[in-house]
Amino acid sequence: MKKLTFLLILLSSLNCYSQDSEGKIIIEKIDQFFEALEKQDTVLFKSLFADDVQVWSVINRQNSVKYSIRYFQEDIRRFNPEQIIQETPLDYEIKVHNEIATAWIPYKLSVNEKFSHCGIDDFYKNQPGMEDY
Repeated sequence: MKKLTFLLILLSSLNCYSQDSEGKIIIEKIDQFFEALEKQDTVLFKSLFADDVQVWSVINRQNSVKYSIRYFQEDIRRFNPEQIIQETPLDYEIKVHNEIATAWIPYKLSVNEKFSHCGIDDFYKNQPGMEDY
């Protein structure tokens, strides 16, 4: 019985470790996203995302709500070296389950050191081979 209990504890700790390790990798990638945005590094951006990644926005202003969907590649084409973009993550909420991961990242964004807006970045990742599900 003691061996069985030890084995169960060991297996559960390995599972937690793998999720923690995966979470650290996800945070590293998210930090690279913020770095690429600040540097307006299109090469780094393209290494982080698939070509068809979408940006969904919801903007509440003066009792109206505006929804928009665009491709991230459009954002990259609009980079302007005259602007200094600083998007600062405020927290990292990472969820990993088997081959699926999501990251919920509240942020604040400044342009040329002037506050622009705040919001939530929500990153989703699935492992290769999961496209059919």
